[in-house]
Parts: sequence; C-alpha cells; structure tokens
Amino acid sequence: MGPTATRILAFVVPLVYERRRLNFAILLAFTVWMFMLALRLEPDAGFEKQIPLQHPYMQIFKQYEQAFGGANLISIALLRRDGGDIYDAHFLETLRQVTDAVFFLPGVDRSRVTSLFTPGVRYIEVVEGGFASGDVVPRNYRPTPQTLALIRENVGKAGIIGRLVSADQRGAMVVAELLEHDPTTGERLDYVRVAAQLEDIRRRYESETIGIHIIGFAKVVGDVTDASGEVAAFFGIALLLTMALLWLFCGSFRLSLLPLGAALTAVVWELGLLRLAGFGLDPFAILVPFLILSIGVSHGVQYINAWGHEVAENGRDSYEASVETFRRLFIPGTVAIVTDVIGFATLAFIQIEIVREMALNAAMGMAAVIVTNKLMLPIVLSWVRLPDIEKFRHRAQRRAHIGDRVWRHLSVFATGPYARVTLAGAAAALLWALSMYPQLTVGDSQVGVPELRPDSRYNQDSRTIAAHFAIGVDLLKVLAIAGEQGCVDPVKMEAIDRFTWHMRNTEGVQSVSSLPMIARQVRAGWFEEAPKWRVLPRNQAALAPLVAPVPTALGLHNPDCSVMPVLVFTTDHRAETIDRVIERVKRFDAENRGSGVTFALASGNIGVMAATNEEIRARELLVIIWVHATLGLFAWLSFRTVASVVCILTPLVLCSLLTYGLMATLGIGMKPATLPVAAFGVGIGVDYSIYLWSVLAAQLNRGHDLQAAYFEALRHTGKAVIFTSASLIVSVCTWLFSGLQFQADMGLLLLFMFSANLLGAILLLPALAYLILPSRRTA
Repeated sequence: MGPTATRILAFVVPLVYERRRLNFAILLAFTVWMFMLALRLEPDAGFEKQIPLQHPYMQIFKQYEQAFGGANLISIALLRRDGGDIYDAHFLETLRQVTDAVFFLPGVDRSRVTSLFTPGVRYIEVVEGGFASGDVVPRNYRPTPQTLALIRENVGKAGIIGRLVSADQRGAMVVAELLEHDPTTGERLDYVRVAAQLEDIRRRYESETIGIHIIGFAKVVGDVTDASGEVAAFFGIALLLTMALLWLFCGSFRLSLLPLGAALTAVVWELGLLRLAGFGLDPFAILVPFLILSIGVSHGVQYINAWGHEVAENGRDSYEASVETFRRLFIPGTVAIVTDVIGFATLAFIQIEIVREMALNAAMGMAAVIVTNKLMLPIVLSWVRLPDIEKFRHRAQRRAHIGDRVWRHLSVFATGPYARVTLAGAAAALLWALSMYPQLTVGDSQVGVPELRPDSRYNQDSRTIAAHFAIGVDLLKVLAIAGEQGCVDPVKMEAIDRFTWHMRNTEGVQSVSSLPMIARQVRAGWFEEAPKWRVLPRNQAALAPLVAPVPTALGLHNPDCSVMPVLVFTTDHRAETIDRVIERVKRFDAENRGSGVTFALASGNIGVMAATNEEIRARELLVIIWVHATLGLFAWLSFRTVASVVCILTPLVLCSLLTYGLMATLGIGMKPATLPVAAFGVGIGVDYSIYLWSVLAAQLNRGHDLQAAYFEALRHTGKAVIFTSASLIVSVCTWLFSGLQFQADMGLLLLFMFSANLLGAILLLPALAYLILPSRRTA
C-alpha cells in the first residue's frame, strides 16, 4: 500500500468507525427519505426525449412543426372483417364515433385530426363552370343509400384511397397528432393515460365485423408500461435467486442478507435521487435499477468474502474484521465505482435526452453504491454477531479447502502454455469482432417496432396497416423551400416534380405525395383525364389555377407557398432503408442547387429516426473511447504501472468489441435503448479486474512468482468474482423470456457481457500478466 493510500485511510477509517452509530443513523434517516421520494416516482416517457433536438434535421423539424405538424402521430385503422366495404351505415357510424373519441383524447392537436369525417378532407373536381369542391362526407350526413353512394363517389374524386381509405376500400383511417405538453394543463403529456384511452377505444368499437388497429409512439409507451409488472416480477426473481446463491456462498443466511440489503438500499437511493432531481422513470430505462443492484451485489460480495476470511482464517472479531476489510477494499472498490460513474457520465456526449437521463440516473446510482457498500455495509458488519462462530469457521475452511483445488487449476493460466493458448484465442476473437464491427447496424435492423416482440399486437397492427394502406406507417417529410409564391414558379415546381419522381423510384419507398402531383392530376381532370395532359404547364398564369384549389390542410404547402413538403412513405424504417432514402435526398439536392429549391431534411418519424441514427453513429465511438480511456486513467492512478493498465483494460476492450460483433450477428441495432448496455457492461467488468489486480499486485510485491500470486488472488477475491458473475448470469437469464423484445435483447447482451467479463478477468488477465511481466514467471 502506497503512502497516498495510507494517508487516505488514516483519515477515513476514524471518520467511519469512531462515530458508527451516529453515521449509521444519519444514513438510515437519509434512506427513509429517499424511500419516500422513490414512492412518488412516476413514469416519465416523452417523444422529444427520444430525439436529438440539436441535430440539423431536428432544427428544421422544429422550425416548421407548427406549419406542417410533427412526427408524434397516432393512427387508428378500422377494417371490415366480413369482406364488405366501408360504404356501410354501421361502418361509417363507427368511424365517426372513433373520430370523435380521438378528437377528445388528452394532448391531441385537434386541428390535426384527420378522417373522412373531418372538414379538411375534401374533394376537387372540374365542372362546366370551373372547379367544384366539398367535404367527402357531407356535413348533413345521413346514412341513406343515396348519401353512401355519394361518399363512394367523393372518395374516388378526393384522391385519398391509400391514405385515409384502404386500397381495397375495406378500411378507413383516423390520424391525429399529439402535442408534447397537454394544451389544457401545460403539463408534459401522460403517454400511459393516452395509451390506456386508445385501448379503451379499441375495446368500445371493435366488433365481429370491424377490426381496429392502433399504432403510434403513445401506444408503444403504453405497451411497454403494461409490461412493467412483468419486469417487476423478473426483478423479484433475480432477488430471490441472488439471495439463494448468496446464502450458499456465505454459509450464513444472516450474512447473505447484508450485500443484498446494501444493493437494494443503493437502488432506493438511485430512485429517490432521480425524483429529487425532478425526473421520472422512463419505461425505456428499466435497465438501470437492475444494473445498480448487480454492481451493488458485486461490491457487497467482495466485502462479505473478505470479512468472512478475516473471521474464519485470522480469528478476528466482527469489529476488527470489518476494519481490516475496509482498509483492504475501500480504495480499490471506490476507485472501481468512481470509474463507473465517470464512464457512465460519458454517455452524456450523446445529445439525446433519454440517453443523458440514463447516464445521470446511472451516475447517481453508482454514487449511492459508494455510500451503501463502502460506508453502511462496513458499519453493519462491525456489529454482526454470528450465532455459532466455530461452525461458521469450520464451513468456511471446508469451502476454502475445496476451492483451493479449483484455484490451483485456474492458476495455470498464469503459466506459459496456458497463457499462450489464451492469448491466441483472444487474438482470434479480436479479429472476428473487428471483422463484424462494420456490419453493426445503427438504428433498427428489422421491420416493426423493435422494442416489442414481432408477434405483439402492436407489430401485428403495424403490418396490417402497411398491407392495406399505400402510405405505409413510416413517413419522411422533405421540405422543399422555394421562396414566396414558389408554387406558381414553373421552374421550381418542375424541380419538385422531378424530385418526386426520383423518390418514387427509390428502393424502399412505397409512395410519394407532393403539390406538383396534385397539380398534374387537376390539369388532367380538365381534359377528361387524358394522360398527355398530366404534366405541369410552363407559365405562371396556367400554373396558378392548378394549385389554388389545393387546401393547406393537405400539408403540401404553407399559405404563401414558400415551403412545399414532399411526403415520402417508406416500406419500413430499417436503418438501411433510411440511409438509402436520406442519401438519395441529399444527392438530388446537391445536384439541383441551380433550381432555386432547397430540399431540406427532415420531418416525419423517418426524419426523426434518421437524425437519431446519425447522432449515434457520429458519437458512439467517441463514447466508447472515453469510457475505456477513463478506465485506463484510473487504473494508472491506482497502481501506477503500465502492466496494470494493460491487464485491466484489455479484457474490457475485447468484451466491448465482442459485444458489438454479437449485435451485428444477431441483428440487434445500436439505438438509444441498446447503446448504454456497452458502457454499463464495462462497469461490471472493471470491478472484477480491479479487485483481482489489487490482490495480485500486492502478492507480487511480497515476492511471490506470478502463478503463486495469482493463486492467492483467486483465493482472496477470485471466488467472489466468479460467484458474483454466476449469480448475475442466472438472474439475467430470466430476461430472455420477457414479452418486451428490447428487454430480451438487453438480457442477451448482458448475459454475454457478464460471461465475457468473467472469462476476461479470470483467464485473460493472468495471461496478459505473463506476457508483460517475464521476470515474475514461474521458475
């Protein structure tokens, strides 16, 4: 132990132990306060939390949001199940009632509710005296045969088949936009409440003849939140499994409760601090409390293990054993946790609010682990009285005797033949990971919402809507900025029309809608739909009458015609589809700068996803570099040797790269929900490596050769590392059966990372030490 560590302990030990009762009473009172705050924690989902608002696409999105709407939509499709069409009194009455119900949902922008029964849905036709227009569904609607026939006629003239009416005319759609803040209360929109009311609409209006299908961000949040009971059940199972394994490991039920209790206290502090900071718990951040529990158990087990060693083998009483354990583990344990805190905080480089919130959440939880595991747990251990100390010592010595045979076998990885095989295997794994890294998808890699299972009701609804409506469920709005009255400039309209044609012929695009398309249709209507007239005129006087009848409610131009959105509906929102479409937009804009039109990206849910993918792609590598650079710095500050940095850092870097390779292989995309897993998983691995290296370095300083030193390191702390990893692996296995796809994916990634970190610490660390420290090799 160096002089700096000695001075730190000389100050901290009396501070903790001389006023143990007072310290513990203060911490206990604070825990009660945090528990009360945690009980008031509420779900806090938000659409804008999921998007990088500083990204250039999102700047355009926010600039024109009031004029053309946002991307936070809900869509409700009503489809006939009996083979009939929509021109039926019962179907249309159900559609009208659903439209009214959506209109009064909390947070709905009522000016942007659209269905056959909303006034903005109109038809235009050429008549003898010029143009005629009207509502598709007459305002004096009565379900008479004549009116139903008129509606059928109007639907055909309005050009809404494929958008508000299904291609086979067996279904119709209600679309609405949600505001981030409730316009009546000014408070952040309660998405869980909205989702519950959407489900109530389904319950009330779905029947044997009419099926109702609902999609939208609010519904996703609702489905994820509905699964929170299942998540809590998995959390409870993890607790029970961990407690059972702790009892087996400690040989005392009383002792098994202590690390679990300390870890649960850290989770309570984390949730309380989150509430104190003014945040709620986002449904997509359910990973964080589990990881805090896991890391808390990891450090707690190290303390219990060392304390039991002092009691069983060195004959110390509870107080002396606690003080000695504190002296040995306080500094390496605190360094490991502080490293975790700083590593997690680097996630704040990602300029997406939900990721930054998760980073803050994790950092606060890790700060809580420092207090609960490095202060509260040692104090409690100083008071522990075992009912039968001799029986405890006998069991501990018997387990140690059995363990020694295992540790002797594992210690051979610090010798030549085994070290070389391990290093060769690690090199092969590294090459594989590097070869797979370019194939890692940033964004979604599958059709549907990846947070939910492919067979979930939401994804079934999404597939049904995409199959029946030509517009699909994924929309990119490209803002054609042409200057005032650009819609009557033939050159600019021609450029937008050519852009429309190019986008319609881009792979991955299902359909496109734009003002020039409508204008060409209107002109053809003047001439009995003759195809040769479906072109744009080349003079302003002829163009103006074509665009004048098109209402701004269609969202294809603003009042002064300076901006004309082009609506690009894609077949899906997979990353490769988005990249291809975005690249085509950028290329066309660059090639047509002389047209006087700027094609600005982007709005719509595809625009939001494109911005999110680009933000992660630009900063993901930076985050990982910073995480590992922080680990390397603290390893250097703790041990002041190059060997320590290499031996601690290399397994962690390899584990991260292998995780990326696994994600590429399994088709798990890098998204705001999965990006933190890499940083959080490293937090577990660094604990293993630092604890092992601290004992290994101490044994080397006492003159032991490498194999003997590593054997002692395994005896003192390796068994706790292996036990902790095993308990975490068993606990996280339950996640694989979750109804939430993203929780199952995270469970699979954590399962792999826990296993890889364990193998890295137990096998690769001593092999690296053999390579770097030739003078310490076994004679």
